[in-house]
Amino acid sequence: MKLYLPLVLAGAALLTGCKGLNDDYQEKAEENDKQIQAYITSNGLTPTKSVSGIYYQLGGTTSGRKPQVGEQVRYTYSLMQLNNQIVDTTFKTKVASGTWGLNFSRDNGALLEGLSLMGVGGTNIVLSPHSRAYGSQQYVDSTGKVILPSYSAVRYDIKMLRVLNEAEQIEEYTMSKQLNVTETTSDGLRYIRITEGTGAQLTTGKTATVRYRGQLLNGTKFDESPVAGLPFTVGVSSTISGFNQALQKMKVGGKAIVILPSAIAYGTRGRLNDAQNAYTIPPYAPILFELEILSAN
Repeated sequence: MKLYLPLVLAGAALLTGCKGLNDDYQEKAEENDKQIQAYITSNGLTPTKSVSGIYYQLGGTTSGRKPQVGEQVRYTYSLMQLNNQIVDTTFKTKVASGTWGLNFSRDNGALLEGLSLMGVGGTNIVLSPHSRAYGSQQYVDSTGKVILPSYSAVRYDIKMLRVLNEAEQIEEYTMSKQLNVTETTSDGLRYIRITEGTGAQLTTGKTATVRYRGQLLNGTKFDESPVAGLPFTVGVSSTISGFNQALQKMKVGGKAIVILPSAIAYGTRGRLNDAQNAYTIPPYAPILFELEILSAN
């Protein structure tokens, strides 16, 4: 069942700090806590209560690798009310992912805190009051049926599958696409030559006409030149350092795929689309360009 939620679910955390609403939120959170304790007893659980007010019970592998800031986390989870009403099982079998250290889109405090307590191979049952979950929001399914009333306590069942740093993400991508990496530089650029080209070598100061396409490793396109290409002054144009570095490895007529770690791309800041208030390139994201050098002078 797919849960229809807004893109940002930080409302509960923000509203709990608003004067005039705090008392109501706190009262309902206390009611949730009593509901959770009754649920624990009736289901024979033995969780630990965190400072924030969630209850968690770890299982599976307890010594697995834990994520560090900037690493990709892959996990599965399901969400239900404490009356066992299923709310969301979209990611019970489908893998969810996010960059550690960022507030994953569509996630909330309880889920993120639950993940923070785990390592790879671990499981976690998380019981959360509304104040760490979906607050006053009420959610419906595609038919309009209410599947999560306002101020609901919820249960997450989480499993952490993998943690990958950028080098591991790039390695996974090149292997899955069966790409033969021609060169790996000291700063992590992967250069995959498709066609060497027979024209002049690009050097600093040359103006090259480049046809290109830029994408994330999940295939999401973030930029593309016209078919006729765009001009770049090699080593001078105000573009990301990895792009300039890649051009200097190419000749006119050459084609290549280059994969750039974030340190020589958009780094820890990413690239934000201000109009949509969303990242076109997330922080810590390795990116890929398909390049073709059409001409140079």
